[in-house]
Amino acid sequence: MSPLPEDYDANGLKIAGVDFKRLRDKLNEIGRDFKEDIPLPVFLKEIGLTHEDYTLAIRSSLRRTTVFLKRSTNAIFVNAYNEKLLRAWRANMDIQFILDPFACAKYCVSYIRKSNPGMSKLMRSVLQEVKSGNFTLKERLRKFVNVFTNCSEISAQEAA
Repeated sequence: MSPLPEDYDANGLKIAGVDFKRLRDKLNEIGRDFKEDIPLPVFLKEIGLTHEDYTLAIRSSLRRTTVFLKRSTNAIFVNAYNEKLLRAWRANMDIQFILDPFACAKYCVSYIRKSNPGMSKLMRSVLQEVKSGNFTLKERLRKFVNVFTNCSEISAQEAA
């Protein structure tokens, strides 16, 4: 699904934004533990949207073209997955379609920058050590680099 064009009617964009908020609020109200599957037409009727209004609401929230997987309402908070890969891998996965080079780079950088609580503790301890000692700027930087490069634990998949 692609975002609405930049020259889209301002009033229509405002209405679509309000519809999106209503849609998001309803899904959050349903919550993660919702077991029943509500057919899309019934769900849309319940929140007072037509299929066209629903599509415009979704498009109003997008900044770039995005692939949406068809899913039931009781699986809205489940990560995207491939059933065959999931059975083979037997572990958590979150598959995303990548539609352009920028999206690929953004995804990779976001994944690499994912926080590591153990690393943060190490960095804080190095910061305390550096503050209390008499180190040159180069020595300080070297200490941080050594901790960062030598103390990160990553899996073979992450390294690849």
